[in-house]
Amino acid sequence: MSSLPRILLIDDRKGDRELASVVLSGAFDRVDIDQVGSAAQFSAAMSAGLFGLVIADADLEWSDGLEVIELIRDLRPDCPIILFTASTGTELWNDALRLHVDGYVGKSSEGFVELPAAVRAALFRARRRALATAKDAPYRRLVEGLPVGVVVSTPGGEILEANPAFATMLGLANPEALSRRSFTEFFAQPSAASSWRSQLEESLTVGNLDVQLKRTDRTTMWVRISSWAVDSGPNGVRQIQSIIEETDEFHAAQFELARRSQALARSNAELEQFAYVVSHDLQQPLGMISSYLELLETSVGDNLDDESRDYLDRVARGADRMQEMVDAVLGYARVDTRGGDFRPVDLTAVLESVVEELKESIDAAKAKISHDDLPTVVADGTQLHQLLHNLLSNAIKFVGPRPPRIHVSAQRNDTDWQVSVRDNGIGMEPDTGERIFVMFQRLHTQDEYPGTGIGLAICKRIVERHGGRIWVESQPHRGSTFVFTLPQRSGGEDEAPD
Repeated sequence: MSSLPRILLIDDRKGDRELASVVLSGAFDRVDIDQVGSAAQFSAAMSAGLFGLVIADADLEWSDGLEVIELIRDLRPDCPIILFTASTGTELWNDALRLHVDGYVGKSSEGFVELPAAVRAALFRARRRALATAKDAPYRRLVEGLPVGVVVSTPGGEILEANPAFATMLGLANPEALSRRSFTEFFAQPSAASSWRSQLEESLTVGNLDVQLKRTDRTTMWVRISSWAVDSGPNGVRQIQSIIEETDEFHAAQFELARRSQALARSNAELEQFAYVVSHDLQQPLGMISSYLELLETSVGDNLDDESRDYLDRVARGADRMQEMVDAVLGYARVDTRGGDFRPVDLTAVLESVVEELKESIDAAKAKISHDDLPTVVADGTQLHQLLHNLLSNAIKFVGPRPPRIHVSAQRNDTDWQVSVRDNGIGMEPDTGERIFVMFQRLHTQDEYPGTGIGLAICKRIVERHGGRIWVESQPHRGSTFVFTLPQRSGGEDEAPD
């Protein structure tokens, strides 16, 4: 139901009055119109004072139309008035401005069609005029300048007031074009409009409703709407106040995040399939090659000359090397897909376990490994073991003329733990720091320093799975410091060392 005020239609031409009434009744769901065609009817209407909007012709047989408008303005200064006349001229226009007429419509076939829009605009201007003198006028001026949309409507959604920002959102030149239109007609999905209404009916509030609105050019935009009901005026007339925030960029970012998450899920699925291929389709022929090489050596080994035996040894070493690489790639592929749960992990205990595991290599290299107090973190313990194992193994392997000296420390920052593994090895050029974390990217030949070339790539993947990052600080012949971060996770499981 429309909350349109009672209209006083002043025109001494009965046909024009009736046509205007038909047009207005058709444009608004429900409207009360009092037709005035004589001085007596005008006097009665003024005495009753039931009208809230006036549509008057300037050319009346029983009175001067402008004097009638002036009388109405004197008696009802806040009443919106529309001049609906066939008369023209600069003098008439100036008089209309002097009387603060809220609308000027030429009486023609086009003018009758424009009349409903003029009514909406006149009511909007009159409301703005009244609000400008209200006690909360400074706050309303603030609302006018807000970058978010503000709308006041009836419980049914009919717009009573809107600020310029909301009109701009919809592609309108000014807020007047929104007066008396339904707020819900701009919802792109009818279900969203129903949700907005039902929430207001149930709780008198709508909190952060994400919907799409239609612009005047038929494009859509995402917005977030918050609405609440207020009782206004002495009669307690309920109104709905709404704040509309445009969120196209937020939803675009969400869409991109979802797209990337789907791409990552597909990548992980492909990686898992690749791991299956590695563990089955490649492992089997490698196993067969190794088996036949052993059989060949057993059956004809004594009859081989030195050159043939060298060939056989090279093939065997190649098969073993391939097996190592297959195992390494399989381990890399399974960092995400076969990772364990995150639980409290004592880094000191993990380091001691790695040192015990590497005891033979440590003794052979006469290495010494020291550490500061290390924290307890929430992580995948098995993967942290592998991470430290790879870093310590490299520190022992890439060594210069001096015995390896390795020190592990940890520092707590605002949001994470920063763990460092420092060595006195051969070091590297600073510009190679990114390349060494890429699969099979080696700085040395296999003869110089044997290995698969994938250990640091696995370290990087493990750290990233934990939400951290890893890098190296190094100079040639001055050793390297590998640093990785582990986020401090809630749950009472991250603990500082005693």
